Amino acid sequence: MNSKMKDNIKKRIQDYFNGQLPADKEAELVEWLKLKAENRELFQQVKANLDYQEMTHPLLEVSYTELQNKLFINQQINSKFSGNFRKIQRSILQIAAILLIGLVSGFSLGYLLQKPEQPGTEVAWFETHVSRGEKSQLMLPDGSKVWINSESNLSYPSNFMSGNRVIKLSGEAYFEVAKSDNKPFLVKTRDYDIRVLGTKFNVTAYADFKRTETSLIEGKIEILKGDKVFPAAPGQEITFINHHFSIKETNTNLSTKWKDDIFDFDKIPFKELIVRLERWYDVEIEIQNTELNNILYSGIFKNEETIWQVLNTFQLTLPIRYSRVGFRKFVIKPN
Repeated sequence: MNSKMKDNIKKRIQDYFNGQLPADKEAELVEWLKLKAENRELFQQVKANLDYQEMTHPLLEVSYTELQNKLFINQQINSKFSGNFRKIQRSILQIAAILLIGLVSGFSLGYLLQKPEQPGTEVAWFETHVSRGEKSQLMLPDGSKVWINSESNLSYPSNFMSGNRVIKLSGEAYFEVAKSDNKPFLVKTRDYDIRVLGTKFNVTAYADFKRTETSLIEGKIEILKGDKVFPAAPGQEITFINHHFSIKETNTNLSTKWKDDIFDFDKIPFKELIVRLERWYDVEIEIQNTELNNILYSGIFKNEETIWQVLNTFQLTLPIRYSRVGFRKFVIKPN
């Protein structure tokens, strides 16, 4: 590769991270990355040398993982299947073209083949992954809407419209479920299942939070755990932590503001706040004194604010100070 071509490639990569690369050029970049390992190494080198403060839109960075996901999707679509597998392939293309609405670019679509539910049948699971620093919206085949928060995975089966309205969630999502008299809607998390009759609710099920929370905005849901059933009313938040359930009355609207790029916290542990910031802004933040984890933070800010503005606010209102130690890495210390 001559120097002029290399400079052009570097410029294209920089435009990609600034959110300025047109869709057709991004597709060309994906194809270029597929060619050989040397190209992927150059991509990583350019990424590592970017100056965060000089970037026009630093929060629009889409991770290299997403490009890999795009490569994977293209390979799946272009590969050859036969019989039921080809039908599954066509279904993926139709659903991807008609039903997926990406509010932000950070999502990928894939599928997993599961064991047959009945002899002679194949069930595909359509999976959406949302990367760090991104959020997406998904419209399900029944008209239900889902807002998916950063670093989350959501999947549903290919026979969803045949009565198997089942969702698997890891991470956080807000649901507006379309009503159906004879087709129950079920959300499965690592701790419990949520049976829905047609309603609006938010589910937080990040593994590193070590709890699962469901906030009911309106309608009716039931929490299912083994043979136990816990009904919930609007305005209630159900939490499962340390193998125990708790139900409390709260302002459940606070839990859904993230989908509108507003973060409204009421006495959130500082450690959890930092984890949320890492997800929203795709950064790494190290807390160098564990005593800071005991701080409870209350406040409101918008996701349109940069990570610098957020950390500056913390520095003014909390007994901390921060410093940047890498391209997307920060350290927080006691003041």
